[in-house]
Amino acid sequence: MMDLLRWDGWPNAAEWQAFWAFVTAVIALVAAIIALRQYRISVNSRLEQARPFVVVDFRFLGALYACIDVSNAGQTAARNIRFEWSERPVALDERSQEALDRAMVDGSIPFLAPGRKISYMLNRYDDDQNPTDLPRRYEVKAIYDGPAGDSWDSESVLDVDQWAATLVERDRYADVTSQLKKLAEAAHNQKQADEALTRAADSLNVHLEAGFRVQTARQRIQEEREARWKIQEERTARLFGSAQPANSPAGDDAPAAEGSDPIE
Repeated sequence: MMDLLRWDGWPNAAEWQAFWAFVTAVIALVAAIIALRQYRISVNSRLEQARPFVVVDFRFLGALYACIDVSNAGQTAARNIRFEWSERPVALDERSQEALDRAMVDGSIPFLAPGRKISYMLNRYDDDQNPTDLPRRYEVKAIYDGPAGDSWDSESVLDVDQWAATLVERDRYADVTSQLKKLAEAAHNQKQADEALTRAADSLNVHLEAGFRVQTARQRIQEEREARWKIQEERTARLFGSAQPANSPAGDDAPAAEGSDPIE
């Protein structure tokens, strides 16, 4: 019966079985390739998620001072972070330049944990106060190692003119620090003022006590002198009072002695 339904050139059962086996094998191979590709994508995605990712960017203090922030936005620590600059960054002063060169130009950052950030002072971009020809655009490439020893890199562009016409968010930590510094200075000045006032009061008290002691001593000396004068006067009065009847002649009203003639 099967032979009657079979046309000339039509595959037989064995040929059909071989054909479907081949199709099944092709489908399995394609599925395996797709699965392998998905696995590789998943592995790469996990590696990307678990890798360190170093970002170099500007941060502005107010609208004048620019800092360079180096942060690790990845999930693992970055080690031995080196930097390649389009041109050497110029810092505000010698101390800031030494720190910047030591970490980001000539040297490297040994370790940066995930979520951590390191800041370096760059310069002051104010044409009125600092009209020098400072570089206004930097291209920097960060090269670093992951926990497994894999090497990664990321590139950043630092452009001052990009932020020139934007509203720069105030640094709240800087504001709080400034206010605390002012309070500390005010408290220190108040303490100094209190100490100065206390010293002045003590000095005035010493002078008043010294003046009072001098005045008291003068009064005592004067009183003693007056007492001596009074005693001397009393002695002189007693001395002259006791000698008057014996030495002075009798007055005109004194009675004449009996048996003597009055003097004519």
